[in-house]
Amino acid sequence: MKSSSPIVKHLVLVGGGHSHLAVLKHFGMKPVPGLALTLISRDISTPYSGSLPGFLSGLYDHDEIHIDLRPLAQFAGARIIQEEIQEIDLTNKAVKMTSRPDINFDLISLNIGSSPNMASIPGAIRYGIGIKPIDRFIEEWPEILRNAIYRIRKDLPFRFVIVGGGPASVELALAAEFRISKEINLSASEKSKLQIQIISADNELLSLHNSRVRKFAASVLEKRGIKVLLKTQIVSLSENTLICKGGSIIKADTIVCATGASIPSWPSECGLAITEDGFIEVSKKLQSTSHKYVFATGDAATIKGEPRPKSGVYAVRQGAPLAKNLVRYATGKRLVSYKPQKHTLALISTGNKTAIASRNNFSFHGKLVWSLKNKIDKAFIRKYTKLPVMDENLDITRGLVDRETEKNLKLHAIRCAGCGAKVASNILKEVLSELPNTNKEEIISGTSAVEDASMIKIGGREILLQSVDQIKAFINDPWIFAKIATNHCLSDIYAMGCNPHSALAIVGIPFASKDFTKSQLHELMLSCSKTLKNENCTLIGGHSAESADLTFGLCVNGFIEEGKILKKNGMQKDDVLVLTKPLGTGTLLAADMRSKASHTNIQNALQEMAISNRAASEIFIELGATSCTDITGFGLIGHLIEMLTTDNVEVDLTLENIPALPGSLEALKQKIFSSLHTDNSAASSNILNQEDFRQNPKYQLLFDPQTSGGLLASMPYELAETCIARLHDSGYPHASVVGQAQNLHANGPSITLK
Repeated sequence: MKSSSPIVKHLVLVGGGHSHLAVLKHFGMKPVPGLALTLISRDISTPYSGSLPGFLSGLYDHDEIHIDLRPLAQFAGARIIQEEIQEIDLTNKAVKMTSRPDINFDLISLNIGSSPNMASIPGAIRYGIGIKPIDRFIEEWPEILRNAIYRIRKDLPFRFVIVGGGPASVELALAAEFRISKEINLSASEKSKLQIQIISADNELLSLHNSRVRKFAASVLEKRGIKVLLKTQIVSLSENTLICKGGSIIKADTIVCATGASIPSWPSECGLAITEDGFIEVSKKLQSTSHKYVFATGDAATIKGEPRPKSGVYAVRQGAPLAKNLVRYATGKRLVSYKPQKHTLALISTGNKTAIASRNNFSFHGKLVWSLKNKIDKAFIRKYTKLPVMDENLDITRGLVDRETEKNLKLHAIRCAGCGAKVASNILKEVLSELPNTNKEEIISGTSAVEDASMIKIGGREILLQSVDQIKAFINDPWIFAKIATNHCLSDIYAMGCNPHSALAIVGIPFASKDFTKSQLHELMLSCSKTLKNENCTLIGGHSAESADLTFGLCVNGFIEEGKILKKNGMQKDDVLVLTKPLGTGTLLAADMRSKASHTNIQNALQEMAISNRAASEIFIELGATSCTDITGFGLIGHLIEMLTTDNVEVDLTLENIPALPGSLEALKQKIFSSLHTDNSAASSNILNQEDFRQNPKYQLLFDPQTSGGLLASMPYELAETCIARLHDSGYPHASVVGQAQNLHANGPSITLK
């Protein structure tokens, strides 16, 4: 986590709503040095509410209506945590977390959205589906659609009932009618078993809109065969049944609730001022009326004296003033007031590429309105998904290097972290070869050895294995970083068939305020300690220092009998090569640094990096592996060559079998390479038929530096099937046989691709 200035305050954003999109974009465009930013959100891929009707109608696909918060957060320099908040300690200014330590803050902003007030109708939570949160409704929609198509094609009725009389109900009804009719090829003139009904306790549909809009909407619904039942209060739901006030019963196959909005109870329980209608009360400055360091916007908040409908339009417009006031509050400046419009332009989709425009007494409808809505919706999503390219200018005085050197340096001006920040292997070997010989009799391997850990005799046949590793943070989340870094540091010991005994920590912390430094160090070391405990390894001490970047490492000790050590050399003819984890962390982390990686792909990579190599090591030992190493900064080829060098082994490597992390091949295709990739590519000289495979999508994957990568081991051919089955059962679902030794004692180590 690089910080060119000390962190002195911490802003936490809770929720990934429309207002916070604008805040993140603002901080990306205008960073505030010294202010740390954290986004905590239950959902990272967030749907844009305005595009929901188009998605339900089949006019947009899933990706076209979603905004991935990860690239936006990376652009803003924000830490991103995926978790649903249930409690905030406003006295101690801490967000309570369930899976990690509490997150302290100096100021906080809430943009948590709303959902239908389903608790007000007994049985609604169990038997109904809320139109919000939108992402959860989107998850339910495919099943609703499948059920509708199935029943109608079986000549059975499909009764789709929507409770609520606002724009969301009208849009949902028309979108559902259009999509289902399209799926079953039903023309407008045909009678159908599709029965869609809107039920509202109001006297009128769309009561907040003018009479012309209400009249036109009613006519469209009638024309499309959608029934509207007004002045009808639903008192409870049971399975496939709505019970109305007065005792009448309405049967349904699907019940969707789009009633009045509500928010969770925790803001009130935390002590925030709540309005009579149940929302967070804020001033015109979007600041809580009870806690000055708390801001809130969107559907979850109501401005005191300025109540407005719970519409995404207001949340979008509150984004810019919210961003401005958060910065002004953090820097001790006077806040600015926000005056919400009394009337906004509402564009109500009718599902078939037409829409209704409504603003105060104005109304219009038709395809032109839908074109306008489509243009606005797509522009909004594009604004937060097509981000400006990061500046990669080199800070080198003109004339110090020639243009070609400057061009090459600029290719990697954004330096990678993790194992992508290691020193190139050729430089490392040159330097180590020039060091004086200081070996002692009890030291089996010293600086010149290629083993993963040093070996020291300590009496009899017992050997002390000792390794040290330290990496720069590749993610601005100390909790996740420390877990992965810890597993990474333990891998050298596991690669030699030994269990870690104890470890010393090495920590570099960027300059910050005392409170922020303490918080970072606490998260880092607690995560490390928990991970070590899971590996039955004891933390026995360490060293910390101030540094330009957040770094973490371990010096790890392990004890083993000399004859049981699993070394890099020892591969036998016809042995198969088994790789336990997929490759691709280098290119994905490089893409993440450039705000070009999806949250899903990065989460997959982080989960793989957090997997311990312990179980794999134990399986290899039990099955008699002949050699082993872990795959880290020098990539698959670099570490494989180390295994081949001592005995000059020739191997076949099957590209098709090499597992790749989702998104990694796409990133490599875009030429997003880790900083170490070019140096690693020098190892291609050992690939005999490289020219035949340069265009293969997986070729560049061979040189991709891995952070906390898997183990690569050789073992007898006849045990391969058993080994892969056991690895799959032990938490390595991507483990695969990737090659085979063809010859020993050749002229030199070589690889043939297949």
